[in-house]
Amino acid sequence: MNMNKSTKVIEIEAKHALGKSGMRELDYAFNPYLGCFHGCKYCYAIDMTPAEASQNWGSTIMVRTNIINLLEREARTYKKGIVGVSTITDPYQYIEMKYRIMPDAIDILCRNGFYVTVQTKSPLILKDMIVLQKYRKNLDVGITVTSMKSSISRIIEPHAPAPEKRLNALKRLSINGINTWLYLGPLIQDINDDLDDIEKIIEFCEANDIRIIYDSFQDFKGTLPYMLGTGYRRTDPDWWERLNSHIIRICRNHGVSCILERDEWKYEISRKYGTLF
Repeated sequence: MNMNKSTKVIEIEAKHALGKSGMRELDYAFNPYLGCFHGCKYCYAIDMTPAEASQNWGSTIMVRTNIINLLEREARTYKKGIVGVSTITDPYQYIEMKYRIMPDAIDILCRNGFYVTVQTKSPLILKDMIVLQKYRKNLDVGITVTSMKSSISRIIEPHAPAPEKRLNALKRLSINGINTWLYLGPLIQDINDDLDDIEKIIEFCEANDIRIIYDSFQDFKGTLPYMLGTGYRRTDPDWWERLNSHIIRICRNHGVSCILERDEWKYEISRKYGTLF
């Protein structure tokens, strides 16, 4: 996606760089931007973003221009922990090419003893390969893939990079020694739940030794206006129970580590302490 007359960038100042994360597997969240030009219609962040961006989802971005200065101070004084980058935006949407916040942020956090877990849909993360390799023992990178089919991706995440570009980026990260994972989801009933498509994603992860975190779509108030017209209907619990069983079976058949997003905290405990309970 390129910047045009329909997109708006607003520069703001933040009060803090690191926020308390609501995710059990994370201690902190770092979000350099508010809003997201990828315009994913299913994104829970719509409910957690200021109105100007949430009501113009996919076309308005707020840039927290002072966030690196704040991070320098907070990284020296806050208790060390796991930082999720980013939890309510994509840190590598194309505006990052102008502001270049991420390489400094990764350097500051890792240099000060924090563990960094980055999630994105963008191959722009490859521009930071040098800093990622430098701190590869202190970070991991996940890339979200909802479907192997661009026709499906365009419906639910209209301005995000094509699936093949994301997979290529994930492969290159893995080849270069970065601890990687693929986020499969959100899986939405009758939209991106085709088992053949899901198995192709799992086969990619098998070939590249990449683990999978997956989840189903959750209803959020802010997403409903954007999901209209996608073919979405409220998730049937029986559908998810069946699909979840199929995913577990397919992953097992291919020798791929798969874990539900709600259980990811157990993996983080295992990684940190060498035990899983």
